[in-house]
Amino acid sequence: MNLEATVLIHRTPERVWAYLGDASNVPKWDRGVAKVRRTSSTQPGIGFEFDTLAHPSRGNAGQDPGKMSYRITDADPARGCTVQLTSSRGNARFFKAAEWRFQVMPAAEGSLVICAARFTLRLPYILLTPIFYGMRKAIRSDLENLKRAIENDSATARA
Repeated sequence: MNLEATVLIHRTPERVWAYLGDASNVPKWDRGVAKVRRTSSTQPGIGFEFDTLAHPSRGNAGQDPGKMSYRITDADPARGCTVQLTSSRGNARFFKAAEWRFQVMPAAEGSLVICAARFTLRLPYILLTPIFYGMRKAIRSDLENLKRAIENDSATARA
């Protein structure tokens, strides 16, 4: 399954990439992420690994609520950035494979950001396909949050 959304951000591609390249910014724009935890000693870029933790709720109030683990497998401003899901527990159990691809392209007013979520569901969860397909609106919502976060960030305002 491939879900894609785009947003125009009134900042240069360099500013957008700088913001996206800092995993600690993810909770500022991804509605499902409360916290990011670095899990590798490498610098951000290819091979960098991190976990995201969901906002605690009754169903995930344990030590690592809604933990998902990721690795950056491609990081090139010309090609984009690919973030691959590496965990298979918790909410990740639904996916046989999953990755998020970000591209930032110059636009007259700033940058066009394209986010594509590509995933394959595990066979026991294939009946959830319509529900996951409906999540394309959630990706659009997260990109709108990204736009607001970047455009309101004083460090990116000097574009």
